[in-house]
Amino acid sequence: MLLQLCCFLLCLLAEAEPAVETPTTSSSSSLLSLALSQVLLESEMSQCKTLHVHLESGTDNATQQLLDLLTEVQRHVISTLQPLSLSHQRSLPYRPYKHAVLLLVSDIQSLRRIYAAQRATSNLSYTLVYMLQPQPTLAMQLFWQLSVLNVALLNSSDDELQLLSYFPFSAMHDCKQIRAQVVNSFDLRLQRWTSHQHFPAKLSNFFGCTLTCATWPDMPYLVLQPDGTFVGIEGELLQFMANNLNFTVGLYWLSQEEVRDTFNESGWIFDEIFGNKAEYALGGFHYKPSNSSEEQPYSQSMYYFMSHIMLITNLPSAYSTYEKLAFPFHPQLWLAIGLVLALSFLLLWLHQRRYQRYSQHPYYQLLVLTIGGQLLPAELPRRMHWRLLFVTWVMGTLVLRSAYQSGMYQMLRQDSQRNPPQTIAEVLAQSYTIQLVDGNADRWLASLPELRTQQLRHLAASELQSFGQLAVSSGSNERLAIITPYEYFGYFRKVHAMSRRLHLVRERIFTQQLSFNVRRHSHMVGVLNDQIMLAHSHGFLEHWTRQYVSAVDERDESIARITAVSYDTLDGLQPEGDAVDTPEQEREQEKQLRVLAFNELAALFWLTLWAHLVAAFVFGLELLIHK
Repeated sequence: MLLQLCCFLLCLLAEAEPAVETPTTSSSSSLLSLALSQVLLESEMSQCKTLHVHLESGTDNATQQLLDLLTEVQRHVISTLQPLSLSHQRSLPYRPYKHAVLLLVSDIQSLRRIYAAQRATSNLSYTLVYMLQPQPTLAMQLFWQLSVLNVALLNSSDDELQLLSYFPFSAMHDCKQIRAQVVNSFDLRLQRWTSHQHFPAKLSNFFGCTLTCATWPDMPYLVLQPDGTFVGIEGELLQFMANNLNFTVGLYWLSQEEVRDTFNESGWIFDEIFGNKAEYALGGFHYKPSNSSEEQPYSQSMYYFMSHIMLITNLPSAYSTYEKLAFPFHPQLWLAIGLVLALSFLLLWLHQRRYQRYSQHPYYQLLVLTIGGQLLPAELPRRMHWRLLFVTWVMGTLVLRSAYQSGMYQMLRQDSQRNPPQTIAEVLAQSYTIQLVDGNADRWLASLPELRTQQLRHLAASELQSFGQLAVSSGSNERLAIITPYEYFGYFRKVHAMSRRLHLVRERIFTQQLSFNVRRHSHMVGVLNDQIMLAHSHGFLEHWTRQYVSAVDERDESIARITAVSYDTLDGLQPEGDAVDTPEQEREQEKQLRVLAFNELAALFWLTLWAHLVAAFVFGLELLIHK
């Protein structure tokens, strides 16, 4: 590689015109090369594997001067750094990794030509710049537009050499006021830089400056309270970042139309948002470029939350009153009991036919013992084998009766509904009507094509508003389901006791990763990633998730209820709607859920009533017959 570089340099030197010698050319060139070399060797640039050099000028004379300077620099650093990678008359490509760049240009137009085809290079590069005709302020404004923050421009004058950079956030001037400032100076007598800091940090403290976030209010993600604080998973993360970095959170509330436009595959809305409205966006955007080879119109931070898209259904209609009486035993057990009774009656009937004994009425006695009645001492059997048979029968019926009563109690208290569907396939097979938010149909159908054969219905309101109506429909013959991120259902469970009337299908439709969005290759990516990693490493995100969203496998009885956060959407509607319950209403609902309702005991009532009516009818017949 070094041999190729030397050949390339010789070719450039052969094509260039002779430089116009001046009395100070040799000495100034030596000092410049020494100063540039020390920055390359002493700064963070020395930690990079390869130094990328870009040379751009407008005239052959300027090209020759820059090549001479590059040759001197190469002589100083070639033994320490890896071979140079020289690019001439070529735009600077985007490199999404830590790298070092040396730019040798003649003027500001040459610098712009280098970045002509590149919108940004992020803050991963350490860029050292030398200009023959320096225009520091214009150069710094260009670097700020490109999000190149780790930049140092060598400015030379007759009596001093200085390193210039800019500070978009500072306590000394207004926010985002871009101007060149001296960060280091070269001691001509000692021929050394006075400081070892060539690339000072710029994003560790924003000095109270305002960073605008484009988002919309939506619990359990983010809501701004009247006192100016944020609640919700994303709200807590935003407040955490603002406190750590010392910036003021500005908000640009997206309209409903703008939120829907984020689903457009062209991504034009993000260019508009990051053009002049906000520095970053927060929310569950689902934009994906239609062509994977196309570069996205924005950049994303690392994922801070995994959102599971799932199905929430109402509970099916309850068992009928007579089905509840048979529910504690399996149908095969009922068949076995009926078979034993039939055989017992048959044996007793055969015994009567053989011995002609009717005095003790064995059928009646057996029936009395089966239902838990008592027999008079005179009616008890006399022989040992009959007594053994009766004792065995009494013990067996006692066990069956106890098991039946226990099962009936548990069923009436806890499981009065039919088994809800456990998988997405069962939901589709049972012909549930799938409800979803308007505008999300294409999103769900792309992930679950089977929905095309299902009856779909658009929700008239948000998911949080619709959960209450879905819970009210439980126990009816109507089968309804809502496709929603799990966080909405988890928050609803944390706030409303009536969530027990809803069923979560554990199978996920798909998982959506939530992240911050910024303009393409923005310097904010590194800042956001550092804060997300800090929140993850200390468990803050998990803590906020448990606080606002209950765990998937958490039982309803163990959920600690939290107070519902009331807020107004952009349309003036409250997402919770009428479902927001006061603590007194929730306690009343809990009490109602613990008490058996009359319809749960209706079968016993009707059987008792029919038995009394039959007994009255038989009594009337006896009166008529004996009369």
